[in-house]
Amino acid sequence: MCDLSPAEQASVQALNEMFAAINDGSCFRLEAGAGAGKTYSLIKALKHLIDNRSSELLTNEQRIACITYTNVAKNEIRERTDNHPVIFADTIHAFSWSLIKPFQAQIRNLIPELSGRWVDRIVDAGGINGQKVIYDLGFPKINQEIIELHHDDVINLIVSFLKSSKFRTLLKSKFPIIFIDEYQDTNVGLASSIVENIIDSDAGILVGLFGDHWQKIYGKNACGLITSTQGNITEIGENANFRSDRNIIQCLNNMRPELPQHEFNPESDGQVLIYHSNSWVGERRTGGHWKDDLPEDVAHEYFERVKGIMAGNGWDFDSGKTKVLMLTNNVLATEQGYKDLADCFDYPEDYLKRMIHTSGILSML
Repeated sequence: MCDLSPAEQASVQALNEMFAAINDGSCFRLEAGAGAGKTYSLIKALKHLIDNRSSELLTNEQRIACITYTNVAKNEIRERTDNHPVIFADTIHAFSWSLIKPFQAQIRNLIPELSGRWVDRIVDAGGINGQKVIYDLGFPKINQEIIELHHDDVINLIVSFLKSSKFRTLLKSKFPIIFIDEYQDTNVGLASSIVENIIDSDAGILVGLFGDHWQKIYGKNACGLITSTQGNITEIGENANFRSDRNIIQCLNNMRPELPQHEFNPESDGQVLIYHSNSWVGERRTGGHWKDDLPEDVAHEYFERVKGIMAGNGWDFDSGKTKVLMLTNNVLATEQGYKDLADCFDYPEDYLKRMIHTSGILSML
């Protein structure tokens, strides 16, 4: 390993720890900061299992579930594992629905307990009378023929189902190994249920968590760091950074000493400039995951001012040389001029799916 860079040495160590946990059947959490190669480690874990257990699993009609939070991530995982039949990669909502969909009667019994306006919807529709329950675009409704679930309903239902030992046995018979990509964005209730009913129980399911609790993007509804009070999660730190120069990594390590990163090129150079709005004294936003953020117009003003300062110092903002990362769909929609459209929907997936099916919206954008 002496010929490897510091980042490569750290990556090899993390991979070896991860493979040991998988071979031992131990649930684990691989904590990987920005630039650490989290997706690379996830794919290596899947390929390790393909090489060592795919024949056994397929013979037993079992698969490895790899759960994501975006269709883009799902597709990347499928492509990078060559669409191997032992890998079941899908979004958390699609995976959860695939598990509970056959249990129509049980779902109908649980619907009155769901949050939202389900009690009123049921009354307006004349009650639940054996309608078929479906989950498609996520717009909740009920009539005499069907009951259509919201995205949150699917998550709340899987949380209820996981309480059943019979359901957990069925889950293990289909998916004895479950990996969760970007685990920190798991719904709080679902994360607690996974820990309580799978990781800290005798469910016998290997759960692998891949992500970084500093990078959760779904606000208070996302779990952040997942831990086990019984110590049933092996903690693995991915202490590499293949993305940033040495000076940037040193800055990151000062901010986060508990997960130190090592650079790929020790001779690399770089500069860290931080522009902030801490001196702004006006009223900040409230509610949701944007609590304490600047108002949209003020944030835009600061953004343009920083770009002006950097351009004045010689920074080239040509799209071929500079990429601007916007961390939320709301910010992206505001800066690109379709905020009013985005505000019509509770979830980005809702209007992204509508864009696919509605040529009028596509032409507007």
